[in-house]
Order: sequence, then C-alpha cells, then structure tokens
Amino acid sequence: MGVRSSKLKKNINIAPRGYVPICCGDETRRFMVHRKALAEADFLELLCKAAEEYDFCHDGVLRIPYEAKEFEEWMINYKKIAKTRGQIDII
Repeated sequence: MGVRSSKLKKNINIAPRGYVPICCGDETRRFMVHRKALAEADFLELLCKAAEEYDFCHDGVLRIPYEAKEFEEWMINYKKIAKTRGQIDII
C-alpha cells in the first residue's frame, strides 16, 4: 500500500515538465529554466550568442556562453519580475 521504491528514485538527468536544462559558465553549471522564460528579450539575446558560438546543430544540453554567476543573477531578477506580473514558478 505504499509508494514503490522505483517511484521514490528520481532521475536528476531528466528535466521537469515545462523546463529546459541549460548549462553555462566554464565550470558548466546546470540550470533548469521554464519554457516561458525562453521568450524574454534578454534570454533570446543569450540564445543568439549561443547560436553564434555553438551553432544551431549542437547536440545535447543547451549551452549559453555566459558566466554561471551572472546567469544566476539574471534568473533571480527575472523571477522577481515574473512575480510582479502574476507569473509564479517561471524559473
């Protein structure tokens, strides 16, 4: 009658539904970004930089040529803006 042990094990390599795994920085830090954040102008600019550096045919996790600390600060600021707009859990 309990939860099966197979359901208790979570695979950290799989992004939650609606989120996109993104790596950035020299140390390749991984972030989970909600798909709605991908439409923001600042983020689209980052995607254009990534396309120039890594090409559009890059396999695997989306990589952004941005320092991890700066990207984390952008995520925090974006989350504050999203909350003021009434959007919750965007990032």
